[in-house]
Amino acid sequence: MTRRAEAAKLEPRDEMSDVRATIDSLDDELVALLARRQRQIERAAAVKPSLGIPARVPERVDEVLARVAAAAEREGLAGEVAQALWRALIEWSIAHEERLMGEREQGEAPSRS
Repeated sequence: MTRRAEAAKLEPRDEMSDVRATIDSLDDELVALLARRQRQIERAAAVKPSLGIPARVPERVDEVLARVAAAAEREGLAGEVAQALWRALIEWSIAHEERLMGEREQGEAPSRS
């Protein structure tokens, strides 16, 4: 039986509980994925200075946004949601890289913000 068929058999209150539990589970997965992404940003901040690459690379920002737009369309996610989320994520990531790169230049240990 499909999830949709199972949900059709639930009472509305039980279905709402199921929806909320599923959203909570998805939120946990998203947090785990975002934490993995943050660790890659931290790796980039460690490598970029030796390559002479700044934290903000406009061409890379455009590339990421285009790739996310295509993935959002493919997955049926509203494009404006994907763009807004990733623009915020990218801006935070660049600021985090800049902080980490500045700390390394000053000889400080990287922070875990």
